[in-house]
Amino acid sequence: MTITIPQGRPNKRFMRYVRPPVREKTTPLFPLRPETRPMRLGIDVESIPQPPADGYLTGFLTRDEIQVHLLMPKGMDQPPDAWSTLLGKPVLHTVDFTTVTDAGRFMDAAEFHITTNTETEEGWSVARFFPIFQQFDEQSAPADAPVLSLDERHTAAAYAAGAGAVEIDVIVTNRAAAGRTDVGDNDIVVTVTPDDAVALIGHYLRVTSNPVVAIERGQLLGGGAWETTESTGTIVNSYLWGVTSAMTFFDFAAAHAAAAQGGPVCAEAFNSILIRLARAARALDHMLAALSNPLDKRRSDVVETAAEAFDRELLYLAAAFDIYGRLYAWLLDTSKDHKAVRNQSLDSRDFVNKLVQKQYDETLLDDVIRLQKYAWVCKHLRNHIHDGILQVVPQPGRQYGNATNAALMLGGIPHFAPEAGNLDQSHYDDLGVWMADPISPFGPQVMSADLATAGFTLMGAALEYVEAFTRLILCNKPNTMIAAEQAAAAKESTDETVTSEEDRAPAPSRFLGCVEGPLGHVDPEPPERAKFHRAIFGWHPASMV
Repeated sequence: MTITIPQGRPNKRFMRYVRPPVREKTTPLFPLRPETRPMRLGIDVESIPQPPADGYLTGFLTRDEIQVHLLMPKGMDQPPDAWSTLLGKPVLHTVDFTTVTDAGRFMDAAEFHITTNTETEEGWSVARFFPIFQQFDEQSAPADAPVLSLDERHTAAAYAAGAGAVEIDVIVTNRAAAGRTDVGDNDIVVTVTPDDAVALIGHYLRVTSNPVVAIERGQLLGGGAWETTESTGTIVNSYLWGVTSAMTFFDFAAAHAAAAQGGPVCAEAFNSILIRLARAARALDHMLAALSNPLDKRRSDVVETAAEAFDRELLYLAAAFDIYGRLYAWLLDTSKDHKAVRNQSLDSRDFVNKLVQKQYDETLLDDVIRLQKYAWVCKHLRNHIHDGILQVVPQPGRQYGNATNAALMLGGIPHFAPEAGNLDQSHYDDLGVWMADPISPFGPQVMSADLATAGFTLMGAALEYVEAFTRLILCNKPNTMIAAEQAAAAKESTDETVTSEEDRAPAPSRFLGCVEGPLGHVDPEPPERAKFHRAIFGWHPASMV
């Protein structure tokens, strides 16, 4: 049988899809940059009396994509001058709340007004919250959590209720309740610190396919204005630069050392790992974007979109672990065919125990051993995708209130059961695990993980693990290499000749241990641009900052 591969075009092509518009100014039917509204930030001016001088938040507050609303306490007639200077005439909201005792009542709820002033109009909205919920929060707070007074919790509830009434997306504050899991009102409108607000803005820019990461404006002498922009060029670059922004050793390996010391095989593997980490970060972004939609009439669509994105995150992270594990096994003996290396992965306990631990002093392996467990979790979740479906369902995030979270059902995965002994308390806490309500009436409680928390933890742990492993193998020669160098020196001194394959020692790559630092070496500060991209990327754990 003769096979003819056509020239120029295939004989058959799928044609039933809309093509790009002929004219450049015409909007595509499905644009990569969707039409989305601006992000609404509510600035708590009582705790942030002036635009932060440190960090990167202030630079974003004058962008067209960001609407800044100032939240003022009762009794403050005008915003602080520094905010007026920066923003001109911002939208002002006065939160008419001091204490629960002084607030109005609507049945069991505390009720108060939010007065809104713009350039053209003034209005007010009604906000309510149930003070009993803050008492429940206080009673159920973890024993080791910093103490919040009931008044602090009530104030947080009032600001969340008020922000919700005037359609604010995020409250930026320096109050102690910011970002606290034991503050239930963060499930209504989330409160974040100025630094965390930068990460939220970065997420917004990536999801809306906006590569412009910085805009600066100013006035010219004699009239007029100037504006400069900084762009990553593509969203692909936004992810690639974000991933490597806190991974100094991995970035060096991927950009330089892999090709120079490890050759084409090593360079290709590092590029593949980087791309998969970036795609996993994109999947996490998509998952969190889906979870910004209400879980009401279209809850099935929201849950399915978030669950599918989480599956993608797991698949890409697992692929990165597999590629790196096979690469390392080959780097220990480059005389082998790299394509023949199988069953080696960073997520495997055997990989660490039987391969890595034999090569290095155990004092060098603390981070690798600690972080391998999260890769193990990722791989078992990935394997469950192939066995069936990772079930994600809406679940009340607390035993009181009406906030609903997307929950990953773990009850059907025996490896994660506490009695299996595979995970300790810190792992369950980091993954956001709790005993959730029964899925079916009269059924038992089900061990579940908060989907957003699990996605965030696994992404951050993967980035930290890959960086820690890269640092280990770049800065330390494995025992196999030391033995090979000693054997080569001995044979050279005796003019001994290798006569059989059995006598041939492994041939480790020059990549392993190619970076040497003097005793007491301290890593230099990362460049300013790396700090900036790390801040807007937001997925590196605090231990990497």
